[in-house]
Amino acid sequence: MTISLFSGQGSQYAQMGMDLLEADPSLGFIYETASSVLGFDLKAIIQDGDAETLARTIYAQPAIMATSLVCLEAAKKKGYTYQGVAGHSLGEYAAMVASGMLSLEDGFRLIPSDSLIPDAKGDYFRQWRPEIKNTNDIWQQIVNVTHLPGLTSAPKLQPIEARLVMLSTGMRAPMGIKVYGPDLETIEKAGKAIEKALKEVPSVIPSSVFYDRAVGAPYLEIELNRENMARYGVNVEDLQEILSAAVGGMVLTRTVEGRERFPVRLRYARELRDNPEALGMILVPTATGAQVPLKELADINYTRGAQMIQSENTFLVGYVIFDKLAGKAEVDVVKEASRILEQQIKEGELNLDPGVSYKFAGNYEQQERATSRLMIVVPLALLIVLLVLYFQFKTVTASLIHFSGVFVAFAGGFILLWLYGQDWFMNFSIAGENMRDLFQMHTINLSVAVWVGFIALFGVATDDGVLMGTYIHHVFLERDPRTKHDIREAVVAAGLKRVRPAAMTTATTLIALLPVLTSTGKGADIMVPMAIPTFGGMLIQSMTMFVVPVLQCWWRENAIKKEQKNKIQEEVTTYEI
Repeated sequence: MTISLFSGQGSQYAQMGMDLLEADPSLGFIYETASSVLGFDLKAIIQDGDAETLARTIYAQPAIMATSLVCLEAAKKKGYTYQGVAGHSLGEYAAMVASGMLSLEDGFRLIPSDSLIPDAKGDYFRQWRPEIKNTNDIWQQIVNVTHLPGLTSAPKLQPIEARLVMLSTGMRAPMGIKVYGPDLETIEKAGKAIEKALKEVPSVIPSSVFYDRAVGAPYLEIELNRENMARYGVNVEDLQEILSAAVGGMVLTRTVEGRERFPVRLRYARELRDNPEALGMILVPTATGAQVPLKELADINYTRGAQMIQSENTFLVGYVIFDKLAGKAEVDVVKEASRILEQQIKEGELNLDPGVSYKFAGNYEQQERATSRLMIVVPLALLIVLLVLYFQFKTVTASLIHFSGVFVAFAGGFILLWLYGQDWFMNFSIAGENMRDLFQMHTINLSVAVWVGFIALFGVATDDGVLMGTYIHHVFLERDPRTKHDIREAVVAAGLKRVRPAAMTTATTLIALLPVLTSTGKGADIMVPMAIPTFGGMLIQSMTMFVVPVLQCWWRENAIKKEQKNKIQEEVTTYEI
């Protein structure tokens, strides 16, 4: 069998195919057709253009395709015949023209110049549809055309991430329902009913809901006829031993080859055990020495059985897997699904047999456990930060003044999380790069990673306030101001000395977080949500370098006023006495 193989982009060179055209000018119709479709003289570019011009994808692709077809036509005139065609990359288009699947005009129309997107770095032109802007768009297109009922959307790192999902959840999906019951048939009935009910949940992808069937695998069942076995004098143990040796094989010995040991197994040839009729002809010796076919001693039938028997906590279990819509939090999806299932059970739309129970499982469980821990950790972290400030400043008022930066930063973190979900936020391009795509902006749910970012924010949010307040306290110890004017002068002097260091501290933190916010690949789904609240909180928290001096001044002025008022009252009391 002869196959014509066409090469792809990169095989171009100046003057290619021109020698064949000189030998046979009738082959020029291919270049003429290409030029009429493309809108430029392709033959002139190949003949007169330099290597740099010909290397441009807009010229290289149609030139290679046209020259490949010229070579094929020249070979056919010499008597060349072929039974098949194939092509590499660009060569696929030439192969389709050569096979007759496409006309010559349509072949050149498939690679028009307006579909070739130039690359800013000088690499090969991209040939994508206009809506394809980045790798995420490509992946979304793959998901759209490969979405099958009963299967959840595959993660981008399919082998690794899918394995991690199975190890963490025990299922083939990050979300699912475990159905417990007394037997497999009851579990399957309940699982199919729950599968139907889950498809009505608005935040669940209906096509992803699938009950992992527990029953349905074909089995070959050999049911012993004990009456016939007794008639022929065959006991159960002997018959089972014969079946085991004939079908499964019997290990006679072991062979040693180097460091490896291999069992030597003896069993019937495949053609004597590959169907029920052949199994029925297996000869079984009786007590009298006669041999009886197996079909006289047992009934051999196909039957449906369990594909896999799974259990958990001593209970049989089945799995109903599903996937959520993009932008939905797993916790919210589970709550909505649980509410709908309970409502259908109360209304009688979902009937479960006695002994059947279910519970939601998957990453949702881990998030619930982490959330319960965070309800303790977050207040504890805030308390520790406040205690550290108190040990430094020795007064509750001063500690609360500097602790105010935490609340400002807390609000800044939530503001940036909200802005990430707004389509208009940073929806502009710099140097051809969209900022929303660069920073991977989309709706961010309050996951565990986000709260970990807030905990980290609590520790750094007080930096500017502590830096400013510590120096103000030092200046007050040196100057000991006793009037309102002196207090304000001391605060301004201290503030001017520490504005620049505070701004530099905040700026370095924000700059260090930028690579994290733009990171991609493995781990980015955890690091980016952690960095968002920290970045937003530090950005808004920078105002504390101005707020803390104002609060310090107000506090010091009130202290002086109270001291002067107490002094006047003491003098009045002394005078009255």
